[in-house]
Amino acid sequence: MKVSVILDPDTSPDEAKQLGLLAEQLGLEAVWASNYPSSRDPSMTLAPLALSASRIRMGPMVMTPWELHPYKLSKSVLGLAELTGGRANVLIGGPTGVPAVMGIDPQQMVGRVRESAEIVRGARADAPLNYKGRHYQVWAYKPAWATAAAPQIWIAANKPQMMAMATRLADGVMLGDMTLPRLGECLERFHAGVAAAGRSNAGVCVSSLIAWHVKTDARASVAEARSQLALRGMLEDWYVDSFLDPDECRLVKSKLPAFFKAYKNRSPEIEGVSEAILDKLVEHLSLSGDESSVDRHIERLRGYAAAGLSDVALKLHGDQAHAVRLIGERVAPAL
Repeated sequence: MKVSVILDPDTSPDEAKQLGLLAEQLGLEAVWASNYPSSRDPSMTLAPLALSASRIRMGPMVMTPWELHPYKLSKSVLGLAELTGGRANVLIGGPTGVPAVMGIDPQQMVGRVRESAEIVRGARADAPLNYKGRHYQVWAYKPAWATAAAPQIWIAANKPQMMAMATRLADGVMLGDMTLPRLGECLERFHAGVAAAGRSNAGVCVSSLIAWHVKTDARASVAEARSQLALRGMLEDWYVDSFLDPDECRLVKSKLPAFFKAYKNRSPEIEGVSEAILDKLVEHLSLSGDESSVDRHIERLRGYAAAGLSDVALKLHGDQAHAVRLIGERVAPAL
C-alpha cells in the first residue's frame, strides 16, 4: 500500500516545502495540499516544494468545477507538472465548502466533474483541444509548453454515480473517511466500474482519506479528533450507521450544529452528545491516540489493504512534522 499525506489547510508554502522534503526523504508517495474556503491557493502552497523535490508526487485537493473553469484548472495543474518535472496530481470532486463561499448552489455534480476531468485530460502540447460539453467549452486550446508527463487525475467518489464515472476516466479514485464495512461497498462499486470500463484494477489506483491525529499525548489527540468530527463524512448516516445504533444515529444528526460549532471553535466539547458516542465516532472515523496506538492503526490499515485499497492518504493535523516522521518511519514501512 502506498502512503501519502494531506497537509493541513493552514500550511504555508515554506512549511509545505519542508514537510514535503521530509516525506520524500522517508519514502512517502505524495503530498496533497488542501483546498478549503479560506486556505491559500493549494497549487501556490506547493510551488516551493515543486521546485525543490526530486521524487515525491504532489497536487491540490479537492478542486471543484464551480470555483475554477476546467480550462483554468488544466493550466494550473499543467504548470505544476512543469515545475515538478511530471510529478503532478490533481483531485477533482464535488461540493466542498468552496462553492458556498461563492454563493453557488452546486448542481449536476457528476456531469461537471466528468467534463472537468475530460478537459484536464485532453489538454496536450501537440494538438489543440476543442471540447463542447453540456457545462463547459474549450476551443483551440494547445498548451505547447506543457511537455512534462501528464498529471495524474484523481476523482473524489464514494457514491454510485460518481464512482461509475470516475472508474471510466480517472487515474485514481479517492474515497473519504471509510470504515471497513463501507469500504467493502465502495470497492464493490469500484471493481464493477473498472470492469465495465474495460480497464484493469492495476491501472486505476484507489485510496481513502483517513484522519491522522496520533500525538505524544493521547488526551490531546482525542480532543483534536473530536473537534474535527463534523468533517468526517459530514457525519451522514451512511458513514456512521455501521457502528452506531439507530437512536444514536438520530441523535448525531440532530446535533450536527453542535459538531460544527466545535469544529469552528476547535473545541472537543460537543453539547448534548455522550462521551460513549463521541468515543465511537473518534475510534471508527479517525486514527488517534498516543504513539503506543500506532501498531493498532497499522493493523487497521493492513485491513484496508487486504480489502483492496492500493493507497491511503492520511490527513494531518497539529504537529505535522511529528506526524510525517511517525508515518514515514513506522507506518509506511509496515504496509
